[in-house]
Amino acid sequence: MNVKIVLKQLLFQNSCNISKMYSTFRVIESCLKQLIMSSSKKFTIAVEGNIGSGKSTVLAYLSKSSLCDIVTEPVDSWTNLNGNNLLGMLYNNPHRWGFAFQANAQMTLAKLHAQQSKAPIKVMERSIYSTRYCFVENLYRNNILHNVEYEILNDWFQMLISNDSCYLDLIIYLRAKPETCLERIKSRNRPEEQSITIDYLKQLHERHEDWLAPQIRTSTTPVLIVDANQTKEHVYNTTSTHLLTLTTC
Repeated sequence: MNVKIVLKQLLFQNSCNISKMYSTFRVIESCLKQLIMSSSKKFTIAVEGNIGSGKSTVLAYLSKSSLCDIVTEPVDSWTNLNGNNLLGMLYNNPHRWGFAFQANAQMTLAKLHAQQSKAPIKVMERSIYSTRYCFVENLYRNNILHNVEYEILNDWFQMLISNDSCYLDLIIYLRAKPETCLERIKSRNRPEEQSITIDYLKQLHERHEDWLAPQIRTSTTPVLIVDANQTKEHVYNTTSTHLLTLTTC
């Protein structure tokens, strides 16, 4: 049996039925174990979701596993580009800085995709795909990006993903209500995020749904959808428990 093909064919969805959810994670765990044992290929997972959906929290828990190499979003480089806070500039004036930020975001994330992993599983906080299908797309739909800028970013994206280093084996989608995300954003109080509105979060939620929701999904990568409206502990338990058990196999 070709485990890679089986994994690609699985349609991972969250379920209110805990036993079904547990069974789904057991399938993932089994596939991961077989992949690691039968192949020298590194396995890459992207943790995706809206701003404030809990990605950093999940990654913090997963970082406890020696099996996982955690690659965080390059926020430091976005907030200090030769002394310029490009992320803050984007939020304050998206019409002026939207194209520049997204071009930089695609480049920095592509570098992280290509970064060699020291562990069997590389877990990324977001990916070049969410940059294109969520953030670039949202700017374009709001007439912030000109048609020419949109086409340039799309061509740039297509060129970057033609490289095998940008391949993803699995996406974990932390699906959270925009209202929940806004509460968490206010709680963590990051300076660059003070201007984020509920309307903006609702738009990004729709873009994530367009990209990853099972009914209208455009992603060809297997997707595990997790209800991220729950407590941090619940989200962690439902996304990481079985990945962490791999360290004992």
